[in-house]
Amino acid sequence: MNKVTLGLVLLVVLLGFLLLTTNKENAMPKSLKVPSVVSDAQMSTVKVSASESRKYGANEFVTVAMLELRGRDKELLFKQLETRRQAIFEQMSKLDIQNADIEQNSVDMRKEWSYDKGTRSLTGYVVSQSFAIRCSSRSVAAAAVAVLSAELDVEIDRTSARLKGEDSLRKEIILSVGKKAMDKAESYAESVGGKLGKVISVSENGGSDLMHGRQVLGVAKFNDYSEDALLSSIADSVSISASVHLVIELLQ
Repeated sequence: MNKVTLGLVLLVVLLGFLLLTTNKENAMPKSLKVPSVVSDAQMSTVKVSASESRKYGANEFVTVAMLELRGRDKELLFKQLETRRQAIFEQMSKLDIQNADIEQNSVDMRKEWSYDKGTRSLTGYVVSQSFAIRCSSRSVAAAAVAVLSAELDVEIDRTSARLKGEDSLRKEIILSVGKKAMDKAESYAESVGGKLGKVISVSENGGSDLMHGRQVLGVAKFNDYSEDALLSSIADSVSISASVHLVIELLQ
């Protein structure tokens, strides 16, 4: 077999191989690409806010005071503290304030030091106890402040005006505010020919406005203030407020 014949045979074999490969590729199924569908539609909503504040006459008054004694003998200090505490209870009893209306906190004790040329020396001890005295009358609270102000070892922190049953009053306001917000949302929905769907979110906040007579009560022990001045230093009312923010689905 000459070279020309051999070349033709190789060419035929190569062409046959190429044809066979092409037929296999055409026989294999090709995957189909399906275009993804992305929705850009957003939910329509109505966003509204409502708030309300109500003022109530205070029906409970709490005076916070601290009894504080200093000395070198710890045991003697604790005995003196017990004696002074009993004296305060007796004074409050004369104002028809019962022991059950006086909350006592734990007794605290700390050391006092002096420093001389870098040397620390113990000079004594300080024992203290705080009290929270509850009264149902503003005038009785003012009288208790007047009595305590005359005691040199008693410091008055504040007198707070409060409300008994405040939680139930706050619930009433929250329900009222929620209804206001829903009514407002319905009006907006009707104005555009729609109606309300489900509530998506609710947020609420509020608080109480409690007034304290700190400054006047702190200097009252100098006896420069009359009973009327003491009375006026104690708040006579409490304001409770609430606000709500609603996000509601709008249906067309």
